[in-house]
Amino acid sequence: MNSMKKNLPVVFGSCVFLLLFFYQQKQLAFHFFYIEQEQLFLWSRDYFLSNLLEPAGLVSWLTAFCVQFFVHPYFGALIMSVWLTAVGLLTAGIVRRIAPTSNLFILSLLPVVFLLFLHFDMNYLYKGTMAYSFMLAVMYGYFCILHSTARVVYVTISGILLFWSSGAVAFLFVTGVILWEILNRFNRAYFFIIPLISVTGLVLWSVYSSLVGDFRFLMLPDGYYSFRLRSGVTLYFSWIYMILLLLICRFMRNRKKIRRGLESALLLVLVMGTFHFGMGKFVNRNADFYKELDYYMRTEQWDKIIERCDRDVTNYLYMCSLNLALAEKGELSERMFSFTQNRIQGIFLPWNQTLQSSVLLSDIYFSMGHIALAQRMAFEANECMPHPGGPRMLKRLIQTNLIFGAYPVAEKYIDLLEQSPCYKKWAQDHRRFLWNDEAVASDNLLGMKRRCIPKENFISEYQDVVADLEYIARQNPAHQASIQYAGAFYLLSKEILLFKEFVEKYYGTAVLPALPKSYQEAVIILSEQDPSYLERFSISESVIRRFQELRRQVTANKSNNAALPGLLKKSFGDTYWYYYMFK
Repeated sequence: MNSMKKNLPVVFGSCVFLLLFFYQQKQLAFHFFYIEQEQLFLWSRDYFLSNLLEPAGLVSWLTAFCVQFFVHPYFGALIMSVWLTAVGLLTAGIVRRIAPTSNLFILSLLPVVFLLFLHFDMNYLYKGTMAYSFMLAVMYGYFCILHSTARVVYVTISGILLFWSSGAVAFLFVTGVILWEILNRFNRAYFFIIPLISVTGLVLWSVYSSLVGDFRFLMLPDGYYSFRLRSGVTLYFSWIYMILLLLICRFMRNRKKIRRGLESALLLVLVMGTFHFGMGKFVNRNADFYKELDYYMRTEQWDKIIERCDRDVTNYLYMCSLNLALAEKGELSERMFSFTQNRIQGIFLPWNQTLQSSVLLSDIYFSMGHIALAQRMAFEANECMPHPGGPRMLKRLIQTNLIFGAYPVAEKYIDLLEQSPCYKKWAQDHRRFLWNDEAVASDNLLGMKRRCIPKENFISEYQDVVADLEYIARQNPAHQASIQYAGAFYLLSKEILLFKEFVEKYYGTAVLPALPKSYQEAVIILSEQDPSYLERFSISESVIRRFQELRRQVTANKSNNAALPGLLKKSFGDTYWYYYMFK
């Protein structure tokens, strides 16, 4: 029996870890990849010291160190499962310490569940989980000390160290301790005002010395959430529960042992019910699909994006990602109407000053060959990040500055990226381009993009980027994405007369030597009033026959206009004609 009790933490911890690992790997794999791109860990003395000079600096540094490995598959689930398991084990240890004869250790799973809810939130800072585990470790130590004076000294010193290393959890710690002392040793509880005063003094000093801008970041769990946003109630669950758990253990620690098996089963049902209810009520999964597409974009898995979007997608983020993948494969003009499209927002997302739109627009502009705007959006994306300087956008800034020949600026970013263990090799590989125009010009990517840079000064048409794209296409006809995006603008906006000018200007030139499928279909629409117009272009016989069949079906069902879109979608839903008529 004693051996069984001794092995219980090992069995409990192993089961919790395995369940967490497999669940998080299945549900959060792309979320971990996404989170990793929002910060850059630097293996340098200056970076380490700069973190230590502010509250919660140690957990910020340790979290950044751990999160950098999220770039590798399975590492995100592995690392966060370790931290959540530590939370469960430490909570169970505290329960065992203060209520050894109770059967309440299963309740130690609830803070794990509450923190797991937060792991789905892209605005939650994972240092909150690490800080919470540090607080539990310090609290466990407090419950191991028997002498009153030693406890006061321990809580005071630990509270100060916990505040500086982990931030606001120090307040949760000293609050929990004072509550416990009031419940158990009321006549001596006033001594524990000392650690509370000590931590409060540090808070006041930190705010008034401008180390931190708001009291709530140092006294509430808001310090573990993106400072630009207000957190939801979920952020407070694990904190509130810690206080409730102390109360539960205090009033149930001496109760009689009855029906332990039944009680354990009921508590387990409570934990599972909380998990099931909370996942539906408090966890927003709307961004999951975009995180997956974002990963494929970053790793240039264009076929994966096309495969995943081979269904009706209505979100503009998804459409832009799909059309970017088609453009990168040189298939945008040929295949775009084989997928769901909805006006120009499907290829050119309006910038709303958020991180998602800035990153996506930087990728789109870079694909278009519009290097200046790709660079601008990379700057904007870095400003939107919780930790300025994400690796993906720093790579973009290195690329764009190398393309522009701004070598001192590119070197500054390369120096920075070389301090990151996970991106050091990439940065070193790009150092060879510094002050080497010949190397840049001969590189497949950088050289092609450099040839897109305008040779003449002109004002960029930010609101009407199609004019820029035509200019880039004329200057660098080999960069086909530019002309394909320009044509897509006209087709998706149904500017059929502007498309007519466009196709007449470029057809038969190096810019547009042949008409892709969607262009041929648009030209047939233009020829409706003038059949001889078709003779100016090389139109596929199969396209012409298909249009004739479309006309036949439209004529046959002209008395049933309401049902016409549904009747034609199966046979012609992948054509520009269908989009032009019904979208």
